[in-house]
Amino acid sequence: MKLLNADLLRMELRRDFKGLLTWTLALALSMYVVILIYPMVIDMYAAIPPEFYPMMEAFGGIPDTVVEYYATEGGMMLQLFGAIFAALAGFGAINRDERERTAESLYVLPIRRTAFFVTKITRVSLEVLFFILVNAVASYLGFLSVAETIDYRSFLLFTGLNGVVLLMFAWLCFAMACLMKPNAKQMSAIAIPFVLYVISVISLLTSDDGILGYLKYTTPFTFSDPVEILKADFRFEWISFTVYMSLTVIATIAAWRAFQKREFAF
Repeated sequence: MKLLNADLLRMELRRDFKGLLTWTLALALSMYVVILIYPMVIDMYAAIPPEFYPMMEAFGGIPDTVVEYYATEGGMMLQLFGAIFAALAGFGAINRDERERTAESLYVLPIRRTAFFVTKITRVSLEVLFFILVNAVASYLGFLSVAETIDYRSFLLFTGLNGVVLLMFAWLCFAMACLMKPNAKQMSAIAIPFVLYVISVISLLTSDDGILGYLKYTTPFTFSDPVEILKADFRFEWISFTVYMSLTVIATIAAWRAFQKREFAF
């Protein structure tokens, strides 16, 4: 039994190509420009009043190098908008067919439901990996343009862990689309990365050792924090990683079961 249908995969990739390219190039260009203007913003950082230093420490403080600047200005933006892209890609893999009323004709093809499921989630994963790769190359070109030496091991580590986070969002929102009723609103997918990102920012701003101190374990952005990876002494957050990896696996299994029984008639 074939779990992956190559013809369907090619059709899905062609169908989503323009949207994928728009998101990818927009963020890649932003990453390149953010790094490119680093020499121009050094004086701006020097002019920041000292009373703002404590608040900036939560986000890595005043950057001393281009990679520290990238961590606070580029990396955090890439995480948020990358997560939104991944969530929309995952959710849209199922929701788009229902929203455009093409599901009835698509799912009568002589392809098993399991092959549909595997092919669609493979397409989503390939799109996220393409998005990550292009943005990594754009950032690398930015570093070359400002001609500063950086620790590429840390940069690759951030790229890899950020890729894991985006894949998690893509798979979780893919699962959510399978588990929700047909024609669910896309805003429900966007809300997940946005809310979790806000939680991660709140956890950065608090030094509370109580309940607020545990907020960081409720979001996957914790184990891929660009400031921690690129600027501070990085310690991998196993709790956050394990929680979200387990949640992703469980949600994907539940989605597969729900997809087998899903009704696509409107």
